[in-house]
Amino acid sequence: MIRFVAICSLAIAFIAEANAQKVWIQNGNVCVSNGGESKTLTTSGRDSEPVLSPDGKWIVFVRTIPSKKISTGLGDADATELWQIRADGKEPMVLVRPKDSGKMENVLAGFSQPQFSTNGRLVYFLSEAWATSGALHVVDTTNTKEHFVCPTLEFEVVPSGEYRDCLLVAQHRYFIGGGSYNWFWLLRPDGKEEGPVGEDTENFKATYLKDQPKEIRVYSCPFVVNF
Repeated sequence: MIRFVAICSLAIAFIAEANAQKVWIQNGNVCVSNGGESKTLTTSGRDSEPVLSPDGKWIVFVRTIPSKKISTGLGDADATELWQIRADGKEPMVLVRPKDSGKMENVLAGFSQPQFSTNGRLVYFLSEAWATSGALHVVDTTNTKEHFVCPTLEFEVVPSGEYRDCLLVAQHRYFIGGGSYNWFWLLRPDGKEEGPVGEDTENFKATYLKDQPKEIRVYSCPFVVNF
């Protein structure tokens, strides 16, 4: 049996930008600046991974609940919540709460990598799940309805073009005759498969995102894979 850690190829710096705005974490709290003026929006000391909505009006972030763990296929994960708050610090609210379940696709724990849809209504995020993969979930910020999308090692929302708002997801799949492989696939926003992309997303982006600037956000999420 070969045991290795699959490291995702996309990375995240906990700084996001929308126009002249920036958000970051300082001492576990969400901070925002606009035109040089900085403001601390939260005070929990347990917040991480802030992301600005495309219009710069909202910030989504992850909050860890202290001294609480949830069992997953990867082991015990931190109990986490997904929050949103206005960029002016008003209207903070919980979008997704942690949940324990015997089915890994229903477990909600160890949140990471939140990303907005291009209209800012939906937020996709990873939850820890299986030993070989995380679980991609999505929540509607207007009504807090959440659901499982698919298993994935990493993902990215397509920002523009013919496949705008589709999902590039890396999945661990198995050959019929034995063995396994990690490939990227293109999924519609509802999770329906559009087709295979390949071992990486370079050709897809070169073809369909020619006018896009270089990625400023990279994600990393290790999962142990057994063969």
